[in-house]
Amino acid sequence: MTEHIVIGIDGSEPSRSAISWGMQRARATRSDVLLFHIVDDTFLSDSPVFIGEAREAAEKLMADEKAYAEGVEPEVKILTEITVGSPAREFQRVSANASLVVLGTHKGSKIPGMFFGTKGIKVAAVSQAPVAIIPVQQDSGRSGVVVGVDTSEASEKAVQFAAAEADRTGQKLVAVYAWTPPVTPGLEYLWSEQLLSNQREIAEEAMSIALAGICEEYPDLVLEKKIVQAPPVSVLVTESKEARLLVVGNRGRSGITRLLLGSVSHGVLSNLQCPTIVARTE
Repeated sequence: MTEHIVIGIDGSEPSRSAISWGMQRARATRSDVLLFHIVDDTFLSDSPVFIGEAREAAEKLMADEKAYAEGVEPEVKILTEITVGSPAREFQRVSANASLVVLGTHKGSKIPGMFFGTKGIKVAAVSQAPVAIIPVQQDSGRSGVVVGVDTSEASEKAVQFAAAEADRTGQKLVAVYAWTPPVTPGLEYLWSEQLLSNQREIAEEAMSIALAGICEEYPDLVLEKKIVQAPPVSVLVTESKEARLLVVGNRGRSGITRLLLGSVSHGVLSNLQCPTIVARTE
């Protein structure tokens, strides 16, 4: 069965970065692509005239972006869809049949009231498929797939996704577990040898559980483990500066009312250093 990649577009430079990355991935994975554009009706009048004008502008935008996508990878099958509505709800709907949703990240758009900006984080929270957030700057020479590890089910899903990506692309998998000592209100960190020893044991156990069976499933995979005493967001941001891809889990609540990811995923996406995928947890 052919995989199906959804690429969110809005006519901006970051959107085109998402198109380029998504089209190249589609060729490598032999996937079809759906170019998906939402006319965000939050700021639109209910008047048919305004909605009609917005659709006309969206159709022109879609034609331009499809031509750009075809220029990136001419052999990839491209479908298109334009819809009017809430970005979070529409992406949740369209992600149901997708293997991956791809978005750019930026603060603006060529058409006032259009999508993206920080709303990309909300899409990653509600999507039924993994979500890739692509920065504009993607320096050449990057290597490695970095994945955040902890004791959650979300982390296990992230590791599985990251290992498959690293194996598919021939990259080293870098598994990172970051921790900080607990804080007692009104006191400094409790820096006892027993605490540090316990934390190291917890980290090593979590790493072993998360990576169990990975080397057997991917015998050619090069695996590097890192246990770091520092805040998880800062560690993952630092590790991803030279990485080809970062994968994190989604520990936020489920449902359409969920507007934010878990704190680590949210923090990483707010400080994007490389293409980053938020793996989906059932």
